[in-house]
Amino acid sequence: MKNQKRYYLSILCAFLFTGIIYAQDQIGVTLRCDVAALNEGEDPATACRFVDQDPSMTTKEYTTYAEVGDTIIWKGESTDGSAAIDIKKIKYERGTNVFNKTDLDGTTTVVGSIVKKTNGKDYTYTISFKINNTGKMHSIDPKIRVGGD
Repeated sequence: MKNQKRYYLSILCAFLFTGIIYAQDQIGVTLRCDVAALNEGEDPATACRFVDQDPSMTTKEYTTYAEVGDTIIWKGESTDGSAAIDIKKIKYERGTNVFNKTDLDGTTTVVGSIVKKTNGKDYTYTISFKINNTGKMHSIDPKIRVGGD
């Protein structure tokens, strides 16, 4: 009986340890935009930057690194706090589709859970957004890489 208890305790510990190793993360991707520049017709690729984006990189080069099971939450904000940047859609463009569908929709934010690896390549997608949920739809084309490649 004592050995049976140890066996079940070992199995339980193995499951708990595996859960810790493969814990899913929430990854926040924040797009920060200069609303005045966008309203003047500036290209969103130059009027907007991601919060943790390297200054030497363009928004097209910006890559989010994730693992299968992770959840990405896209949100937007203006550089001066004067307006809301509403993320409306994440749309698959090319590469391995890491989500379970080609379009992820939202109203102010968009959430997607990673279901596939990219095998060392990039998943390219379009973030579509509006200023204060009105007017022209703007877009930016960053990347995701899944699997630690």
